[in-house]
Order: sequence, then structure tokens, then C-alpha cells
Amino acid sequence: MSLTTNDKGHPRPGRSLKERALDDLVMATNSSSIVSKRSVERIYYPNEPHFFRFFVKKFQRRAPLINRGYYIRLHVIDVAVRQFLERPSEKKKVVVNLGCGSDVLPWQCMTRYPDRCKNAKFVDIDFPDLIEKKCRVVQETPELCSLLTDLKTNVGNHVQLQSNQYVQIGCDLRHISDIEKALLTVVDIAHCEFMFVAEVSITYMETKGADSVIKWASTLGQAEFCLLEQIIPDGEDHPFAKTMLAHFEKLKTPIKSVFNYPDLNAQRSRFIRSGWPQVDVSTLWEIWSSDRWISTDERRRLDAIEPFDEWEEFALFAGHYCVVMAKTNLDDTQIVPTSHERLGRLKNEIPVAQSITHFSEYSGTRGQRRFGAAMKLKNHLGEEFLANTFGLGPNSRLRSYDLYTKKSPIQDIKTHRAGPSSRMCHTMTDLGYHGNLLVGGRSSPSSALQDCWLFDKTMNKWERVNDLPLPLYRHGITRLGRSNMALLIGGKSDSSTIFGGCLLFRPDSGWLECKILGSNYIPVFGALLVSLQEASRSSENDGVEFHGVLSGGISEDGIIASQILRWVLTLPEDREPTISFKILSKLRCSEYSNQEVGSLTHSDFLINRFGASGYVSPEGHLSLIGGIIANSIIPRDLDVMIIDISGSHYKILSALLITTLPRPLLVGVSTELADHGQLVVMGGGATCFSMGTFWNKGCYTLRYTHTDPDFEICASNERRWELSRIVEITEEAERQPGSASSSNKQAAVKVEIPRLHISTAASFLAILKAGKPVIIEGSELGSCVKTWSPDYIVKQLGFDREIVVHEASSPRMDFNSKNFAYVTKKLGDVMKEIESGHKLYLRALSDDHPSDQPANIRVDFPQIAGDFKLPEALSFVAENEFSSVLRITGPVNMWLHYDVMANVYCQIVGSKRFILFPPSDVTRLSFAPGSSSSSIDVFSELESPSLAETHPHEAVLRPGDILFLPPLWLHTATPLSNLGVAINVFFRNLENGYSSGRDVYGNRDLAAYEKGRQDVARIANAFNKLPSDMRDFYIKRLACELAEKTHD
Repeated sequence: MSLTTNDKGHPRPGRSLKERALDDLVMATNSSSIVSKRSVERIYYPNEPHFFRFFVKKFQRRAPLINRGYYIRLHVIDVAVRQFLERPSEKKKVVVNLGCGSDVLPWQCMTRYPDRCKNAKFVDIDFPDLIEKKCRVVQETPELCSLLTDLKTNVGNHVQLQSNQYVQIGCDLRHISDIEKALLTVVDIAHCEFMFVAEVSITYMETKGADSVIKWASTLGQAEFCLLEQIIPDGEDHPFAKTMLAHFEKLKTPIKSVFNYPDLNAQRSRFIRSGWPQVDVSTLWEIWSSDRWISTDERRRLDAIEPFDEWEEFALFAGHYCVVMAKTNLDDTQIVPTSHERLGRLKNEIPVAQSITHFSEYSGTRGQRRFGAAMKLKNHLGEEFLANTFGLGPNSRLRSYDLYTKKSPIQDIKTHRAGPSSRMCHTMTDLGYHGNLLVGGRSSPSSALQDCWLFDKTMNKWERVNDLPLPLYRHGITRLGRSNMALLIGGKSDSSTIFGGCLLFRPDSGWLECKILGSNYIPVFGALLVSLQEASRSSENDGVEFHGVLSGGISEDGIIASQILRWVLTLPEDREPTISFKILSKLRCSEYSNQEVGSLTHSDFLINRFGASGYVSPEGHLSLIGGIIANSIIPRDLDVMIIDISGSHYKILSALLITTLPRPLLVGVSTELADHGQLVVMGGGATCFSMGTFWNKGCYTLRYTHTDPDFEICASNERRWELSRIVEITEEAERQPGSASSSNKQAAVKVEIPRLHISTAASFLAILKAGKPVIIEGSELGSCVKTWSPDYIVKQLGFDREIVVHEASSPRMDFNSKNFAYVTKKLGDVMKEIESGHKLYLRALSDDHPSDQPANIRVDFPQIAGDFKLPEALSFVAENEFSSVLRITGPVNMWLHYDVMANVYCQIVGSKRFILFPPSDVTRLSFAPGSSSSSIDVFSELESPSLAETHPHEAVLRPGDILFLPPLWLHTATPLSNLGVAINVFFRNLENGYSSGRDVYGNRDLAAYEKGRQDVARIANAFNKLPSDMRDFYIKRLACELAEKTHD
């Protein structure tokens, strides 16, 4: 029954209470949606006026996955409307938002594109009750109504609010005649050009009603339609689709059109039948990688704003939403087949083998583990076990592993409680008799782990081995043939930095960097890396060569890379290892280099995956399992593929359709190739946006034979794999003797701090977000770089100007031992003495209030302050400045210390060498409790074993260079010239948390740490009356618990 309304928009008798209650539930979906959009507005658009805040009483920061999902929804609508407004037209542009809710599209457009909105009118249409509330908010909010002229309310004919720029119509979308009457009162339809927007709105209507809206919109002359709503491209039994449908059913707001129009082809046909001759339809996942919609710079900007690593889950979400762009007028735009059509054509070319796979159901939440890694174990009888290690559980990262067995082993396996900390996105690599190698992983996307462990297969114990040269997660790693070595490529070292190198692991010597030859390889993370099983003698030297394949991964552009490469690793006898890459695709090189990222016109895109696993048979047949692909959802019958990679080009042999119920989601799974040709799939699942979490319900066992590249059902008389028990790790394991100890590692490996050119404030904000030091070069610092000679400075400030300097007795100043004196000297004398080699150092303080106020060059040295300026790209620094310090350096080293505030060190005169250490090195560099300075002489000890476990970063500054020093990075410096002059600008990058006490230097520890030290003393005192062994026991336990909190 249609809902009829009176002129004021109130429901008339005739629509049942039950039907009206269902309408209320649909309106309630708006409440959750706008909270998420408010989160996006505040986090992703900090420099724009915020309008959602007037409709959301309390800000709630959503999870990164939710933020990114709503960002792309908002962005698509914004781009579609902007392009509509930009197109030249003599007619009035009218943007009609169907089922608008509390969206603020009109105000966003009027502030973002004011010129383009001069000949435009925005019309919001939704249920009368909702529009009434929205009208009140607009009337009561100056920031909203001030943009509107000739504002009137309660106009009649369902028009709740009317102005020259914006109109609100309170009317049920099922009553089209009323909507058209209302439109006729506010615009001249015949002289207008329309853009209809329906963002997840008409899908809640009965399909017949929704189709009527679409058809009616096509009758209004020149019009466009932007529809964004859910689809189920791989059927309603796909785990994400199943979770999504159940979520809306639970809310009693089922999405209805999705069953009639489940995929892109159906949506295109829907619009063509409804009077829209030109229809372009894409998934949100396609749009994510399309430069037409989102630029590379914009995708990079998002990564800088918020750490993000939910790529599989984002792809699942975005692949289940479509965007239809339809027009009533044909233009020259080429209509291309949908990704669904192109995928269907490729599927027809691939043989599919059906298999009924054995399924072993989990009990309760047991087995729920995502983004772990699998390994093989054996007991003393040689019986095989599998372990799914660490990963993410229902509530947090896990410090345990699930132990799997075939039914009824004769003897259990002995396990130990000591081992690595909790983590996810790590790797496990079987190195044969040498053991299983665990590498890296992460706690959060911005907290990569550097530690490596070996699981001894004889003792079934974890042992710490050589750390990685840098923290990594989502890296590719493979055992080299049948050797005890491993090759690692790519990965992320933090939320925004992709490791561009390749590393070789040898059990006897640890990690060694490989020299990359050629330019075919694009640095990625989450790629598939496999090795062929046979090694060969190098034809060019006496070394050994290993061969393998690398495919897919995500590049720094934030999209799945289109690269299928044959790699060749050469290990010479007496030189560094080298690795080269050759294109393995069937495409010609010219086609390959020009291929559009994520193209669905070639089978490459099925192999270029992110988060997949793979195994290679002796014949060179690759079993490719799970993950995600560009643009589309992997269909069920292509989830597992068999590919011949033994030749100069790959060849897809077959695909496997896993028909066993319940249907698995091959995302976040751990796989292992067990003895007797069994492929075991453990754990896995995904967060399905805001609609719930899907967990695979059990363990799947598939039969694999090397002679026939196919999977078969396990014979009924074979024993199958099932979860046996969970092994908790509760203690720290000891480091393996002779592996990564300072006694064997001779010196720390220095990392050169990267040099960058930046031109925008957004670029600097990305650097600040990454939290890693960089040297900014090529920026304009003012005339000071050319004019600040000693004579100039003395002339401007005065020879007799008195300043307080450090006068040192040694070239190495030590704050703790105070091997220097604070002396007052005339500036002219200081300059002469420094030129003569005297060990003097000026760190300027406030001229008027040195003990109470931070230094400010504009106040303390106004005569020369105008010569210096920060580049415009560093506007955030200027806006949040704490102090600006003039530094004049003679031949003395600055002691090792850290600053709590972020700062930029601008080198004006001379050169200086810095050594920086990440905050995680603080326990290795002799910092006393509560002290921000250390007495270690870094420059004399850097090459010694005493600092072998640290991670030094080196920078050499020359005039005009700017060094960004993130908070808490430990650093020391030595001059490379007789005289050095610099301006050091400290700035606040935290909204709160700084100590409230006096802090003129910008290095007083945060308030939480100062309070924490008091709490530590109080806790320790509570154990004073206990026997020493009991006191030691409990304090150590508390220390471990506190350390674990760093991973939360």
C-alpha cells in the first residue's frame, strides 16, 4: 500500500502501523550512517568547513575500515556531482538527493565549488519526519542557513524549506506524483538539467517502487542518475554477502533490489530498460583504482592521514557495492563491458575441476584466527602436526598457536610455553631440517616488528635469531629451493613505507641485502613469492642460481600491482648476491608496460593478487590460493588456481571449485602443504565492514598430487585434519646462542635518512604522520643561507652583545658529567674564538626570560630574524610553533639525547652530521630512568659490537637542508665544518599530553610518563615487605604485562 500524505507531509490513515514502523527503521539507518560520515569529515577533511557536526551530537571516531569505506562513498558522490556541475549548460542545474537523510551535500558543494553552484539548486527528498528534523537543524544553525538566501519554511505541497540555493521536500519516495508536484513548485522542470543521487537509499524500497523512481527520473528531460547501492556479484552465499544480508535482516531493514539486480550486468540492464540509454556501472573497488575517480596523490594522502592495513576487508566491502552512472542523452563516451562481463569471458577459458573437500568443524570460537601463519611439526614418532601461529583472534592479537592433527595420533607432541610476542601479518617459512623461520609481523599498522625466530623441529622450541635490518610485515618470503636459506622481498616497515629491497637469510650469518638489477620490479607489500625447487650453477660465475616467481602485491599507489615476474637470485662465491626480474606475462613487453592497472582484459589480473598463498610442485606447477584481486571479487570457482610457471610464460592449467559447505572465505587463512599431498586450510575470515565479522567455521583438507595438477576429494579411508588444542605462549624465549648477539654481530647497520623535495602542506603532514626522519632539500629558507657570514651576524647583532655559551674541555660534550661550563661572552669574541678552533657552542635561550620562556628568534634576535623563513609547505610547524632556537656551533659534538617535541633543524651555515636512533632503541643506549640524555659517545662506538643491536640513521646536512626530527628519536651531532649556524624550530604535534610544568627546552617528558614513574615507585614499594625471590617474581611478571601493553 502506498503511503499517502497531506500537504504538511504527515501520514494519512491507510498505511498500517507496522508499515510505518518499518519506515522508522529505515530512517534509523541514517543515524548510524551520519556518525560514520562525521568521523570521515573530521579525520579526512581537517581543513574544510565541517557540516555533519551539526547533525551528530557527539563525535565518535570510527575504525579505519569504516572510515575508508565511507570516505569512498562520499568521494564518489562528490566527484559525480562536481562533474555534473562543471559541464556547460544554459539550463538550471538541479541536484536531487533521493533519500537524503542528514547528508550535507549541498553545503559541501557550495563551499568547495562556489562558482559552479551559482546556476544550481539542490533538492533533498526524504520521509516527512526526517525532513522536518533536518529543517529545524538548518534553521537553528547559522553556519547552514547563512549560505541560503530568500529562505522560507512550510511552503506547502510537501516543500518544508525553500531558498534560492536549496530545497527540502518531505515526501515518501513511493509517491512519485507528489514528488513531481513538489518539484514543479520550486523549479521549472522544462528548463532544468537534473542529477539524481541515490546513495544506499532506494534499495530499501520494494524493487517495483525503486524501479519506478528510476524510470520516472528518466522522463524529466536531460538528466543523469548516480546510484550507489549493494550487489552480490558472487551470489548470496558468498561469506561477505551472507553477513551483509543477515545484518540488514537483523535490523529489519532488508535490502531488496539486490536479489533482482545482483551484479553489474543486471544493474546496467535495469537502467537501460528504465529509459537511460547510456549506462556506466562499476564496483567501488574498481573506482578505488581508477584515476578518473581518485588520483594517485589522493590515495597516498589517505595513507598519510590514518594508518590502514585492512586491504582484504576493504576490497570485499568495495566489491559488494556498485556505482551506476546513467544519462538520458547519449554522448561520445565509449561504453565498455562491465568487469563482471569481462571476468565471465575469462572464466569460460579456464577449465574448472569440482572437488568435494573434507571439512572439520570448529567448536565455539576455537580456531578463529586470521592473518596468522602455518608451520609443520613432528613428534618423536615422526607423526605430522600442523600449527596455525599467532594472528588476530575474536578480541585481540593472539600469543598462541592452534595445533592440528590427523585423527588419533599414536603420541601427542611436546610443546613449550616460551616464544615470540603476539603479532599478525608475519610469515613462517619451512627451512627443512634447520627449522621453521618466523619473520616480523605487526601489532598495529604503524608498529611493525623486527624480531625473527626459529622453531626447532627437534626440540619443538622457539629460539630468537637475527633480527631484520628493519621492521617488516606483509612481506613476501620463500625458501630457496631445497636449501636452508630464504629470500624476502617487499613488505611494509610502517603504515606508509614500503620496503624497496630484497633480503637473503642464511642461518649462520643472518640477513644480507641483495643488489637489484634492472627496473622491472615495483616495490610492493602483500605479494606472492615462490621458488622453484631446483637450483642451478650460474653461467656467469661460480655461484649458484635460484629461480622463482613474484606476483601482485600493493604498490605505493595503493592499488594491486600488475606484475608477474620471474626472479633469478645469483649467489656468487665472493660477492654480494644479486637478483634480477623478467616479465613472465603472456603480454608483450610494450603491452605489459602500458597495461592499465587491474585490467580485466587479460588473465594476468587473476594471478596478480594481494594476500594469497602458494606452493610449487617439482614440475613447476603453482597452486595459487585465495587473496584478493583488482576491481572485482574473486569468484568461487577461481579462488584456487593451478598455473604452470616452469616456462618463459605462465600457463593457467585449471581452477578448483570448492563445493563443500559451509563455503570458506579464503582471506586471512593459513595454508600448509602436508605430507601425502594434502593442502590444509586453517582459520581465516574477515570483518565485513560495519555488518559483523565472518569466521570460517572449520578446517578444510584438499588432496593434492604432484603428478596431476589438480585437487581431489580425500579418500574416505584417509585420516583428515582437525583442530586438536591451543598452545599458549606465556614466557620469553632465550636468544639462540651465536645468532644475533652482539658478540657475533660486529656493528650496527646504518640507514641513510632519505632526502625529499616537498611543495605542499599535505606532503609535510604525510611525513609527520609517518613519524620517520627525513631531510627536506631544495626549500627556500630566506636570504640567511647566503648572507649569514660571521661578519654579517656580528654586525647585525653587535660585537658587544652578551650571550651564554657552552665552553667545553673536550670535543665531546657530556650533559651528565657536565664536562663544559656555561660562560658569558661577547658575540664578537665567540665568533673569533670559534674560527680559531675553540670548543664553544651556543644554544640560544629567551633573551628576557631565559628560565621561564622558550626561545623565539623573532623576539630574541629581531635584527636577523627577517632573513629566515620557514617554507610554506611547513605551515603546520609555523602554526604550532613552540620555540625557534638560534644555534651556533664550534668544533664540539652535541651529546646523545631526545626531544619530546617534534622539531625541524634548518642548517644555514656549514655542515653537520647527525646520527639518529628510533625510540625503540632507548633501552640499548644507556638512558637512566627519567633522563633524556645519555653519556654514550656514539661517534666513537658506532662501529663497535656495543651498539650492534641498535638501528642508527645517518644524515649529513648542508646549507639549506631541513632535518625533520620526530618526537623521541634519540640523536647526536658532530660538525663537519669549523662554524655551523642553524635555526631549530620546535613544534607541538599532539593535541594534549604535554607536561603542564615549566619547559623552556621542549624536552620535558610527557605528563603520562612523569605520572607513570611515580606509579612505578608506588608499585615497587608495595612489594618491599615480601621475600626477595617473591618480590622479584611478581615485579618481573608485572614488567612483562606492561611490555605486552605496547602491542595493544
